[in-house]
Amino acid sequence: MNRIEFLKRKIDRYLFKEQLLKNEDYIKLEKPFLAKSRKNFTAANLLFNISEKEVLKKSLNLSSEFETYEWVTIASYYSMYTSALAALAGLGFKSKSHAATIAVLEYHYVQNSKALEARHIQKLSKAYAISEGLITKLIETKTKRETAQYDATPAISRENAKTALEDTEEFIAKIEEILG
Repeated sequence: MNRIEFLKRKIDRYLFKEQLLKNEDYIKLEKPFLAKSRKNFTAANLLFNISEKEVLKKSLNLSSEFETYEWVTIASYYSMYTSALAALAGLGFKSKSHAATIAVLEYHYVQNSKALEARHIQKLSKAYAISEGLITKLIETKTKRETAQYDATPAISRENAKTALEDTEEFIAKIEEILG
């Protein structure tokens, strides 16, 4: 079984389990998800700046040792994820599962661009911009977020937080370009 067939079967299972829903009405969620993504990204940047800038810590009455890089990573992931939900909404999908979201993204935008309907053809030339590398960044950022959120002693460094922000900015920009 090739990758496209594998993803199609996964998507069919998610649809059957109702972890993934298909309805043309979901298309109207595209712009609200993009707006939410940008808002989450702004929050991630604010947290990074608070962790970095002494003047902000002082103005917020925080200790000079305060840093919250783990929440930068978590907010970055959710920002990236909500932009992924926007891309799914543009195809008429709504997802209740992170794994289902990633499978649909890969299937429709990376592996099987032929699966797009006629109204998506205009976006097709832009769709390839979500490369395997961006899907990989989404998965890697999800892993970083899980470590930061669930590990009792997360080892999330400033560099990981900075990378998460950079990857998120690139990912959101590509989704916005595709959905244009």
